[in-house]
Amino acid sequence: MGLDVAAMRASIRRHGLIPTLQRSLLSRARRIVDFEICRVECDSGEPFAWPDAVGYETRMVGEAEFHEYLCDELRGADYRWAFARGDVCAASFRSGELVGYAFFSSLPTRVRDGIAFMFPPNYVYSYASTTARSHRGRRLSRDFWKTARRYRVSVEGRDPKSIWYVDVGNLESRAAIKAMGLENTFIGYTAYVRIGRRFQIFNSAGCRRTGAGFISTS
Repeated sequence: MGLDVAAMRASIRRHGLIPTLQRSLLSRARRIVDFEICRVECDSGEPFAWPDAVGYETRMVGEAEFHEYLCDELRGADYRWAFARGDVCAASFRSGELVGYAFFSSLPTRVRDGIAFMFPPNYVYSYASTTARSHRGRRLSRDFWKTARRYRVSVEGRDPKSIWYVDVGNLESRAAIKAMGLENTFIGYTAYVRIGRRFQIFNSAGCRRTGAGFISTS
């Protein structure tokens, strides 16, 4: 596969030269070895002081409402498995359509066959944050987080920090977290490499102290 020069230039303009080169090297290495390296981060636990997105309603939704009101851009998303295991969803609506969402879980979460992401019970895992392309730039992800946090406090009677992992080469997701203005704490690195039919797991000291990171399920 040839080098996409236009994409490289766009990435350098947005993310910088060194992160772009690092991503390129990781991408090339993955053609030879099956592996993933991720940053593990959590929020600071401080109150969110973000204003609500104008023109949108964000609330917690159940399985039926989620799948029924997905806008055309998000149509086809299937999270029946997430609702079935008790995960909760905060979603934003515009003109009666669901245009963005994020899920939150208190359970270890599958990464791929044979690998799961584990974390301690005083955290909640945030995943699958998605906004329809035509509604991006409104920072709806802030409303997902605020709404889910209010739900946990009022309904569950607890206020755990949110935790997540992001591939070190996923510069777009890392930039989106930064753009949210979310005060977060870097916990450490978690990684796996597949050797034959087995996975070797690596969790940095910070992840081991926290009790968060990848685990083998095979």
